[in-house]
Amino acid sequence: MKKIKFFLDYHCSPIWVYDENGKLVCNGLPSELSNNMELVEMFNKIQIKYESLFENNKIYFGYKGFSSEIEKQEFYLKIFKAIDLLKSIVGDDYIIQIKLNEDDL
Repeated sequence: MKKIKFFLDYHCSPIWVYDENGKLVCNGLPSELSNNMELVEMFNKIQIKYESLFENNKIYFGYKGFSSEIEKQEFYLKIFKAIDLLKSIVGDDYIIQIKLNEDDL
């Protein structure tokens, strides 16, 4: 069965799509979902926020983190809302896997 994995990585979409053989198809929403503007916007905002947790300039690249625990909790809430919406839209067409380690954030 096809899989959608949620995995945060710098300068990548948090959505990774795999075919039935486990081969990566794309990084980003699959074509049949790319016209769902609500999903697109939710995952874009998640990626923008994730990338804002890093400092990246000519001299330094590193993790700065959240400004508060509340900000971190709000970020996780956005992730889970987006994943719940994704699950409700794809139904049984995809297996949804989530790779999210709170210690990494």
